[in-house]
Amino acid sequence: MHVRISPPQQPINDPDVTLECEHAIDGAVRELVDQAVTAGWSPEVTFAAIKRVTDRQARAYQEDPDPADDAVEARPRTGFSLAPF
Repeated sequence: MHVRISPPQQPINDPDVTLECEHAIDGAVRELVDQAVTAGWSPEVTFAAIKRVTDRQARAYQEDPDPADDAVEARPRTGFSLAPF
């Protein structure tokens, strides 16, 4: 994507900040839809998929707002490598 999303200009708790965010992301969403339709997806399927994906991501965010803070589980070493050496 090439659309720049501007930061909020009003306090994040302002009642109109959601509308401001809609305006900020409108171009990016339009570009995403255009890319999907150009790739062969119908607009109806694209919008339904975007809604499902955003709903799922919103639920995941509510459960864990910052997964980067989670402890990283170490992977057990298998001794197997795809390295050419």
